[in-house]
Amino acid sequence: MSRLAVAFVVQGEGRGHMTQALALARFLRDAGHEISRVLVGESPFRSVPDYFVEEIQAPVETFAAPTQVPDRDGRGMSVARTTADALRRLPRFVRAGWQIHRATGRADVVVNFLDLVGGISRIVFGARAPGVAIAHNYLFLHPALAAAPGGSVARGLVMAYARLTAGGADPKVALSFGPLPPHPHARLVVAPPLLRPGLERMSPRDEGYLLTYALNPGYGDVVAEWHSRQKGVTVHCYVDGGRKSLRAAPAEGFHAHALSAEGFLRHLEGCRAYVGTAGFESACEALYLGKPALLVPTTGQHEQQLNAWDANRAGAAVVGTYADLDAFWAAPPVPPRKSVEEFRDWVRRAPEVLVDVIENAARARGALA
Repeated sequence: MSRLAVAFVVQGEGRGHMTQALALARFLRDAGHEISRVLVGESPFRSVPDYFVEEIQAPVETFAAPTQVPDRDGRGMSVARTTADALRRLPRFVRAGWQIHRATGRADVVVNFLDLVGGISRIVFGARAPGVAIAHNYLFLHPALAAAPGGSVARGLVMAYARLTAGGADPKVALSFGPLPPHPHARLVVAPPLLRPGLERMSPRDEGYLLTYALNPGYGDVVAEWHSRQKGVTVHCYVDGGRKSLRAAPAEGFHAHALSAEGFLRHLEGCRAYVGTAGFESACEALYLGKPALLVPTTGQHEQQLNAWDANRAGAAVVGTYADLDAFWAAPPVPPRKSVEEFRDWVRRAPEVLVDVIENAARARGALA
């Protein structure tokens, strides 16, 4: 079998798409392929974590990418600020599209992890190599999730964005909490989550602390304020920038950590419960380890409303706000053991399913013998 040179284009928002890229990189290497180039979108409001650069084991370069700009409280997304930032940096995005086109030109397959510039680049500049688009977001194109919440305008915009990120890609791979039939009309393949290797070797236990992940620093401040009213509660909070990103010094027992994949998983292994913004990977990791999870969708992001709804539908988490922390912490709802085992069985199929999708994309263009 021929050795494939696979290039990645990764959205830099949050940590979930980077987690997926790290997992897929290992699966492809185990199958005899190589990761030839990795391009990651960056912005003035997000940094590319050191752990990703160190662990991906391939040349990494960054490009200017749109970002969701936080509001004045540093919590939700500000639509006005996000729009203004995108318009101001639009010329840089055009140059970034050309940068991606040139950097991936010699790859056998290009995998896009929900990056908008990468998808539009393939539409505008064309592409020699076949493309595969991977994200949980594509699952909402499946008719089985037609009951997902949101008005037609909000959902239409989210789905239009998702389709643009998959520009020039065939197929779209929808990561899911559980199996669903393929949806050929939308060129959609449903696949297991791409979770970081090592989860299967962990020994979940309850060491009595709360773990939280704050996409925006303002949410870290909210949890720190909640913690200040508790007695004897320990909190481990992961937030971009760590302690320096918080507005005030937290009370004793509140530990703010810079983004670290290894550290986060180590604390997830031992936490009593997890609370965080509605990222797909965090919810999957919590379910895999049988941890109670409260998801709080980021204000202004309909995508997170959909993620939270799907996680609740799958029994992976409860959905609420930080005002629900008292009730959640008093009696965290542990996922049923049967649900956890079924989910783990589904996750174990990820290497086979994802590698097969990428090899089939290469065969369709004659890149794999």
